[in-house]
Amino acid sequence: MHRSPRCGRRVLWATLGTAALAAVPAQAAAAGTQPVKLRFASVAGSTPVACGRLIDGLGTTNQQAELQDLRFYVSNVKLLRRHGRAVRVALSSGTRYQTSQKGQGVTLIDLENAQGACKAEGTPGTNALVRGTVPRGTYTGVQFTVGVPFAMNHTDTVSAHAPLNLEAMSWSWQYGRKFMKVELGDPGGATGSWSTHAFLVHLGSTGCTGNPASGQAVSCSAPNMPSVVLKHFDPRHQAIAFDLKAFVAGDDITVNRADEPGCMSGPTDPECGSVFGALGLTWQADGQGSGRSTGAQDVFRAIKS
Repeated sequence: MHRSPRCGRRVLWATLGTAALAAVPAQAAAAGTQPVKLRFASVAGSTPVACGRLIDGLGTTNQQAELQDLRFYVSNVKLLRRHGRAVRVALSSGTRYQTSQKGQGVTLIDLENAQGACKAEGTPGTNALVRGTVPRGTYTGVQFTVGVPFAMNHTDTVSAHAPLNLEAMSWSWQYGRKFMKVELGDPGGATGSWSTHAFLVHLGSTGCTGNPASGQAVSCSAPNMPSVVLKHFDPRHQAIAFDLKAFVAGDDITVNRADEPGCMSGPTDPECGSVFGALGLTWQADGQGSGRSTGAQDVFRAIKS
């Protein structure tokens, strides 16, 4: 805690771990702001998840799997005051995992490290933090969107600023991005018992029309951008967990019932129904009305940091 010499109010720093008690930089204090570091973590239930380590109890048949990829973009990040008022986090510059344009920002959360089965498309570098500043105050919750703001999404990957320049996170459709890339592999590899030896989830906007390369405006019938609200979250002592077990709880990850293995955000892919529901997205087998956020998700939760 820190007592302001001007007004004597106590301020709880919206940071994590020992950094939570760090002194505010002079420029931040002068502007009436304080630093914030929001930490993400990957778990399967109560067990930490990492590349190169087998994961137990996944899906409807309690399968063992190995992680191949776990990355997602977050945007529109806000902290919540005690009475529910949302305060935008102004993202820090100087990191290749964050960028801001025209008042909007996006951060890549990269929870894979190119070890084990993650080596094929992963990168050694990782990032579990959203870094920025907020007005001075006490915060008791957090909210964010999984995805890339529309104006930043449909742009050329080659000319985009990091972290929007990653080929591994790009769609082939309308220069869009994969908002989330979660990939699980058969621990037996090509000789294992899974029907397709992989369960892949690539979340992104679908039903898109228009070609930005030709100067055409793009519109998408299914935005597929989950909104996450954690009303009870202490940024000083807690992290935001992505729960892989909850994410695939409704699917048999060893079987592909139609289309690509897993869920490629297709409106008629049967594996998408459960995944979308876990993320708090609407999904209809005929594709009508899919991709809208309900806010009732099961994948993200607060855990002790």
